[in-house]
Amino acid sequence: MRVLKRIAVGLTGLVILAATTLYAGSAWTMSRAPAVALTPITVPHDAASIEEGGRLARITGCRGCHGPNGGGHVLVDDPMLGRVAPPALARVAARDTDAELDRTIRHGITKAGDSLFVMPTKAHRFLADDDRARIIAWIRSLKARPDDVVATTRYGPVARALILAGKLPPSADPATVSPATRPADVGRYFVNVSCAACHKLYEPQPTEDGKQVAPPLAPMGAAYDPTAFRTLLRTGVGMDRRDLGLMKNVARGDLYALTDAEIAAIQGYLTAEASKMPPQ
Repeated sequence: MRVLKRIAVGLTGLVILAATTLYAGSAWTMSRAPAVALTPITVPHDAASIEEGGRLARITGCRGCHGPNGGGHVLVDDPMLGRVAPPALARVAARDTDAELDRTIRHGITKAGDSLFVMPTKAHRFLADDDRARIIAWIRSLKARPDDVVATTRYGPVARALILAGKLPPSADPATVSPATRPADVGRYFVNVSCAACHKLYEPQPTEDGKQVAPPLAPMGAAYDPTAFRTLLRTGVGMDRRDLGLMKNVARGDLYALTDAEIAAIQGYLTAEASKMPPQ
């Protein structure tokens, strides 16, 4: 009986040690964001800039994650994974300066200097300075509401294990690759600031669940005729009419805000890139 008790005590100690290591190690990893200095940004206040910022916030997925009106949204709530709850943007803006909001959007680093983990920084880092300023102008126009989602993000044991193993990488990226103003080649630009969050240009990209695969953009764009491509980006309905899952949600929730000219430019860029690929 004493042997069994000792075994039970030993196992309990191992479980406690493993849990402590998991939580302490993941907390340390989450706090290891690179040091990125705050840089001044000039935020406009005119109605046209605010409206364009709201449109850009839709195209780049801000409103898809933080709620259609920026009021916050719970994306995942699972005992093992944890809760992913992008906050209400008006409430974030109330505590952050323009420069801090800008650093979060471009580099995935919070006001406290920690890294975010569910933020499409690899796409947002390409947002031009003037477009980020427009998005911040739209955020500043929002007002806190009683129905804002106030739930906070927390990571469960599975998510923490993924963080420790490097399977859930931090969003923080210290590189500055954004131009000062939106470039003339808006096709390449919108691919970088929006599509690149899920897709690669020349090869398939597995999604986070490891099951679905986001197809390579260049050959896909070249395979569609202009009308079908416009339908794809507006409705998420592809040529074979099958359910495209996340793409349908993104198209109907975000990408529909692209203009016809922007969609044509995107397809033109992708078709040109496809022509550079070696024959399959």
